[in-house]
Amino acid sequence: MARPKSTIPTYRHHKPTDTARCWVGGRWIGLGRYNSPESRTEYNRIVAEIASAAVASAVTPASAPPVAPATPDVSVNELLLGFLVHADKHYRRADGTPTNELPQFRQTFRLVRELYGHIPAREFGPKALKAVRQKMVEAGWTRKLINQRVGRVRRAFRWGVENELVSPTVLQALAAVPGLQAGRTEAREADPVLPVADEHVRATLPFLGPVVRGMVEVQLLTGMRPGEVCRLRPCDIDTTGDVWVYRPGQHKTRHRGKERVVAIGPRARAVLDRLAPADPSNYYFSPRRSVEAFRAARAAARKTPRYASHAARNAAVRVANPRRVAAERYTVPSYDRAVSRGVEKANVRRGRLAGSGNYDEVPHWHPNQLRHAHGTEVRRRFGLEAAQVALGHERADVTQVYAERNAALAIEIAAEIG
Repeated sequence: MARPKSTIPTYRHHKPTDTARCWVGGRWIGLGRYNSPESRTEYNRIVAEIASAAVASAVTPASAPPVAPATPDVSVNELLLGFLVHADKHYRRADGTPTNELPQFRQTFRLVRELYGHIPAREFGPKALKAVRQKMVEAGWTRKLINQRVGRVRRAFRWGVENELVSPTVLQALAAVPGLQAGRTEAREADPVLPVADEHVRATLPFLGPVVRGMVEVQLLTGMRPGEVCRLRPCDIDTTGDVWVYRPGQHKTRHRGKERVVAIGPRARAVLDRLAPADPSNYYFSPRRSVEAFRAARAAARKTPRYASHAARNAAVRVANPRRVAAERYTVPSYDRAVSRGVEKANVRRGRLAGSGNYDEVPHWHPNQLRHAHGTEVRRRFGLEAAQVALGHERADVTQVYAERNAALAIEIAAEIG
């Protein structure tokens, strides 16, 4: 039985000219000087296009209409670099801090540069975009994340069209590539974000510091986003009524002209009163104040005497050479890490008390699940419209994602009429 023919071309050396080439579509394709980085990059590009299209030829047919050249003739690397300079200025909050968009663009463009950074931007077409997308699938990214990042590539070329660096026909061609559909792609599906169970929150709270514990309690009672609770300050809250009103200066839809209003009830107010800073312009949840309180409590519980020489030396070392300085406020990643450490400590404690394998492990959960839990509880008690208002959504279909349907109500209806 004959060995099946490979559809992947071989990187070959043409000795008379000392160049690299490969056989594609019935003809030799020159790749550049043999064993040079440029020739290897070009070869990888051709192989990626063949793999993504699942055909033997990666050469555009001669009958295909050519893409109109752009003026000036920039490379993909130059286009992406120019867009990143623009994105660094554009994707910023009201206080000037950068949003999370810039690192998302950089991670996305890394794959584009590896395969197509050296070619002219006018030659980057649907086949190239699909090859980049296939690399994202092979990297293990989820389907929704891949669709978002493919959209970011198109956004860079849209900026290029806006600034007359790329022909509009290039962007039109890229728009022809549809997004990956659920169940019709090899890309993995992300697990849905579900509300965290109340018993899991209660099991974790004793193993959190007082500041992070307050953040969890306030977020669960108000439905704030993790970033909103991290930036909470007394000066941003209207305390004239029985129910306080918090209007974040920065929120997810501020750039669209939307207003975000968070109602803070009596139980959440009690938590905030307990952690209120002396200066209203400071943050409620400050790692710096948490570290200071921890050190003060540790010093008060000290049993050995504190000699004056030791105290002076320790103070001098701490001021002159601090190994790490606590931040003024928590960020979303540091908040998430603090919760993760609390879950790990809870499981270690359960293991010590019950023995290995004889206890129910607290599953890992993250702060955004507290928002889902709040929306689900509000919807169960007051309906979908109330959950939409509490979560600050413009459309009810977005609230459907956060506020899970009440399965108990469906069971009750089935028991009555089913």
